[in-house]
Amino acid sequence: MGHKITRKEALRRLAGFAVSPALLSPLLAGAGRESRPTATRRSRRKQAPDQPNILWITLEGVPLSMLSCYGARLIRTPNIDKLASEGMLFRNSFCTNALCAPSRATLLSGKYSHKNGMLENPGGSVKNASFVFDPSQETMAKILQRNGYQTGTVGKWHLISNPAKCGFDYFAFKRGAGGPYYNPKGYLQNPSLGSDVIEQKSHDGYITDNFTDLAIKGMEQFKEPFLMMMQFFNDHRPFDPPHRYEHIYDNERIPEPGTFWDDYATRSAAAKEAHMRIQDMMDFDPPADLTPRQRRQWSYQKYMQHFMGAMKALDENVGRLLDYLDTAGLSDRTYVILTGDHGFFMGEHGWFDKRFMYEESLRVPWIARFPGEIEAGTTRDEWVVNIDNAPTMLDLAGLPPSGEMQGESLKPILEGNTPENWRTSLYYHYYEFGSPHWVLPNYGIRTERYKLISYYTINEWEMFDLQKDPDEMQNLFIDAGLDIHPDYEQVAQDLVKQLKQLRQKYDDTTGKPVRLWPTRSYN
Repeated sequence: MGHKITRKEALRRLAGFAVSPALLSPLLAGAGRESRPTATRRSRRKQAPDQPNILWITLEGVPLSMLSCYGARLIRTPNIDKLASEGMLFRNSFCTNALCAPSRATLLSGKYSHKNGMLENPGGSVKNASFVFDPSQETMAKILQRNGYQTGTVGKWHLISNPAKCGFDYFAFKRGAGGPYYNPKGYLQNPSLGSDVIEQKSHDGYITDNFTDLAIKGMEQFKEPFLMMMQFFNDHRPFDPPHRYEHIYDNERIPEPGTFWDDYATRSAAAKEAHMRIQDMMDFDPPADLTPRQRRQWSYQKYMQHFMGAMKALDENVGRLLDYLDTAGLSDRTYVILTGDHGFFMGEHGWFDKRFMYEESLRVPWIARFPGEIEAGTTRDEWVVNIDNAPTMLDLAGLPPSGEMQGESLKPILEGNTPENWRTSLYYHYYEFGSPHWVLPNYGIRTERYKLISYYTINEWEMFDLQKDPDEMQNLFIDAGLDIHPDYEQVAQDLVKQLKQLRQKYDDTTGKPVRLWPTRSYN
């Protein structure tokens, strides 16, 4: 068994964690209401533009297990399901760094974290850096803006930089990353299209409803073609649903996932020491007399009740956006893309939150609809990575990607064609190590069958055979990554070589070089 590691010891071992100094410089330029129906609006009846509109919806921390179009059994998401039934659903879509700001920076830039500068959330821990998205770099929004699009972003921003400097004519976001979700202070908006002035506004009511209102308001002002990025703010802690849904699951007992009582027996110190366990959640107030086991069960029920209530409101507001396109006469010339910033643990492995390279946090939804162009009700198995989003949006508009972008356009696949030599593996790199979750930095490779993860600051490994062990319970490294199971020695050698190749392909020199487990000397 692997030795236990304290946070203090892990911090000491992180002394060799290398990050380019260029990435560490802050670069900042320049009440409850009932469900609101979408108002009936007169169709614009404008001449269709040569380029399509794009409504890009990003979910916040929504795992596939909470979307019924992806097979969820505990909850129904009828509006997102409708979008999938009218378009194309990708079954294999992944993020490259399961954390809010880094993932959103990748979606916008088409680049890995080490290239776009957002290794961590603002105020991150790597050498005490405060990460800020550099607005001088190229973004998908800037390119669209230069080519006749009006552009907007509404909801979660989390990149600190002024959105106007990043390519947006219209913006409305909230300071910070969490609650409160009713009557929150700190809505930040520009006063008019094209302005780079940031004004603070107040909007009473529930945050998901309000941001949907603001997205619709922006689209009403736009001329075509336009891009609207609707970036939902929750489900995110404090996991507050709107009042109309805060008690709808109170009388249901929600079953725990099969890995709920995971003891991490075969896993690395990273899994054992992470502060993400359900029983330690600070979001609820369990009775004081509960045992640790009872507290885990009690907190899980509260967590799921709140999360699903918030999800119901989120799905409802996706429906409002789709209704707006219909009533405004825009649906037949607007691509609707729905994805997520990262997944989330819903009690799997006894956890909440994300960060690890395990499937629950790694996988994200990816759905696209465009009537007459994308065949309705289709599903695809090609691999999508979040570096693909920006090149895809540009290709949909008939524009080439920036030479800095590292992803590939999905447009050929949306048209029913698979490009030659399409990827069959994924490179992942997570950096943030600090309070409150203390998840060790890690990078790794996922192939169709295997996953190899290096917790490089402590030189420990995990490897999973996803065909035999889809729940990722049995680490194929013995003694916390000191040796590999003999049946998988050749596979491990091949994965190490592929991991090195992917780091070279994406020019990632951050973190430590790929180091081998002590008892092997693979080249």
